[in-house]
Amino acid sequence: MEKTEKRLQFIESLLAVKGVSKRELARRMGMSPQNLFIYFQRDDMRLSVAQAAAAELGCDLTFALEKEEASTSPLVLDIESLVGQNGLTRLAFLRVAFSMYGISRKDVAEKLGLNYTGVNRWFRVDDIAINYIFKIADCYGLKVRPIIKTKQAS
Repeated sequence: MEKTEKRLQFIESLLAVKGVSKRELARRMGMSPQNLFIYFQRDDMRLSVAQAAAAELGCDLTFALEKEEASTSPLVLDIESLVGQNGLTRLAFLRVAFSMYGISRKDVAEKLGLNYTGVNRWFRVDDIAINYIFKIADCYGLKVRPIIKTKQAS
C-alpha cells in the first residue's frame, strides 16, 4: 500500500458515488457521527462495520488478496470447502488467499508480532480489523482489492 493511500478510501469513494455524507451514513447505521468519524480518522474499522456501511449504501463488500502481477489464467478454488461448516463467510476471501499462497496462520502471527490465538480468533468470530488485511498483504507481497457490488433489488 502506498503511504498516501488510505485503507478506507473505498468507503469514501462509495459515499461520494452514492452522494451520502458520513453524518448521514452514521445516522443510517444507528451510530453517532463521532464514532464513524473516529474510524475515518484512524483509517481503520472492523470488516463487519465496513460491510454494514456498504449494506446501508445498497452494496455488498468483500475483499481479494492478489499477487501484484496480473494472472492470465483464472484460478478457481472451492470456496465452500474453505468457508467451514458453520457458514462463516466474512473471512472466506482470507481463507482463499491463505490457501492459494500457502500462508499459515502461525506464520501470519509471527510476521505481524501477534499471538497465534489472536489470529485464530479472527476466523472463529469471522471478523478482522481492516488494517490487518493490509498488513497481511504487505507481508506477502499481495495487493488488497475491495470488491463492491450493488445489491440486486428483489
